[in-house]
Order: sequence, then C-alpha cells, then structure tokens
Amino acid sequence: MLKNKPSGIAHVAIPTDDPEATKAFYENLGFTRLVDGGIRGMLQCGTCVIEFYPRRKDEKPIGNIDHIAMTCENLEEAYDEIVKQGHTLISKGIESNEMFAPRTNRFFLFLGPSGEKIEFCKIS
Repeated sequence: MLKNKPSGIAHVAIPTDDPEATKAFYENLGFTRLVDGGIRGMLQCGTCVIEFYPRRKDEKPIGNIDHIAMTCENLEEAYDEIVKQGHTLISKGIESNEMFAPRTNRFFLFLGPSGEKIEFCKIS
C-alpha cells in the first residue's frame, strides 16, 4: 500500500468539440470559471473541478472522461512508490505545466487496472 497516498480528487477531465457549450452547460449547473484559456480551462463548483479541452479527434470520443486527477502532497515519493509497484507510466517522469500560472502544476500519469488514466498532481 502507498505511504504517500492521494488526499482527494483534483479534477475530472472531459474532451469536447464545443468548449463554449461545455462552459455554458456547467455554468448553468452553478460552476464558475477557475481557469479560462478559451478552448480549454477548468470550471469549479464547491470542491468539484472539471477540466475541458479540445478532443483529439483520432483518440477520444466526445464526453468520455479522460483521466482522474488526485492531489498528492508528496509527489516525488508517490512517484517512486508507483514505479516500484510496477504500474505502467504514461508521463515522462514528473511533468509540469502552467495551467494555474503563476503557480506550477506538477504531475505524473499512470494506468489503472482497467486502462483508466490516473494522475497524481501537486499545485504550488
């Protein structure tokens, strides 16, 4: 069992062909724009966060959940444990992006038992 386990769901990612309709739909449900990058971004309602982004046409059907992201305080240690346990990594080590600029989003992805993508992330 992991010693450096996740502390909660960070977000659920949904590919879309119509980001404006996606924003309007979730805003109607009470979500507000946490990150608005136009064709991609994050919407929040309470502790629920939904990431949306353009669907990669050849890879993902519309509306399918792309990955489950979980916050993790000890990201490096958790990464080492996941590697030791032999899980299939998708990311090239621990990666980062500027989704929450000026804060940094660091993360890694691996496969679950049914092929689902799991992301452990830390925003600092």
